[in-house]
Amino acid sequence: MNEVLHERCELLVKNQSEIRQAFRSEEELMSIVAGFLFASAGIEADTDKLKECRKVLQKRTGFISLLRKEVELVLLSKMAQAEDPDHYMFDFLEVYKKLQKEDFKENNFTALAAVLILDFQLQGEADSIASKSKALVKQMNSAHPFLTSTEDTSFVVFLSLTDKSIESTLSDLEEGYTYLKKTCKVKATSNAIYELCEVLAITYGDMIEKCDKAMRFFNAFANHKAGYEITNGFSSLGALIDLDVDPDAFVEDVIEAEAYLKRQKVFGDNEKVSKTKRLMYATLLLADIYGARSETADNSVISSVFASIRAKKIANLVSITSSVLSSVIPAVLKLDDDDKSDSSGSKSTSADDAKSDGGIDTVEPTESKKSK
Repeated sequence: MNEVLHERCELLVKNQSEIRQAFRSEEELMSIVAGFLFASAGIEADTDKLKECRKVLQKRTGFISLLRKEVELVLLSKMAQAEDPDHYMFDFLEVYKKLQKEDFKENNFTALAAVLILDFQLQGEADSIASKSKALVKQMNSAHPFLTSTEDTSFVVFLSLTDKSIESTLSDLEEGYTYLKKTCKVKATSNAIYELCEVLAITYGDMIEKCDKAMRFFNAFANHKAGYEITNGFSSLGALIDLDVDPDAFVEDVIEAEAYLKRQKVFGDNEKVSKTKRLMYATLLLADIYGARSETADNSVISSVFASIRAKKIANLVSITSSVLSSVIPAVLKLDDDDKSDSSGSKSTSADDAKSDGGIDTVEPTESKKSK
């Protein structure tokens, strides 16, 4: 196994364990997300600082705020890595409110979008980002009402960060979705395919070529009899398309890392953590390791790699967090699979084959989201 990847996997396990011990009342799966956010940065989680950050969060939010529920550990992890946690929380709340003013619901996925905007220090542009996102949402809902939902909020917000026009973005989404669904006949859910296209559309370049690059990795997993995630988390393949690495060699390292994670208590096979989820964790950790080389690029290269870094960030955070939230929220609400609700109260079908509702805007859907 790649030596650095082995170290990151050890760090993930260590971070998750310590965070779980410090935050016993939180959902266990969210401790994996928090541990991952530290491990992907190559640092150990500081639970004392996380607890101090929780005090800041509690001071700035109400007792019943959803920010103090499922998504709390994500916020605390980001605050703990910030130079000034209190200022980070102030900026986060400002961005979060601006997204809500443009009809994005007050929920976990809008919170995640605000986190991602802060990752790139674009809080000063939050108004224009939110406005463009609203316009993009309207067009996406019109084209595919059952393939866009609350869970797409972060993807849509980041599509709005590029200089590409809404028309160009929609064209890329449609081209990629049709190609993967009808030409490649990819064996993934329709929702998952569309999410991958959202990640791929963030960067410039030929959409078909980007789809082919992602599928080379997907097929490499299949060829090694290690089927990749085909529901929540499939979009993480978008983090790999700019890596200068042989897909087979990459997958071999990931498979070894997955085997290591399987031997760890929390990451072993159970109803919450499957093989495909372990493969996703290992894939994104290794993608970060290879992608880290871009930080040493000279100024002439920085502008060209920024878009790919942006796609990598969103694939990492959104794939990990969204896949976990899709499992956590129904469990917390203790509802049957046939009538689950997301944090915004929208009706949902099974988490493996559908999303929270039939549109990102504030209009409640009249039926559950379907695969096409």
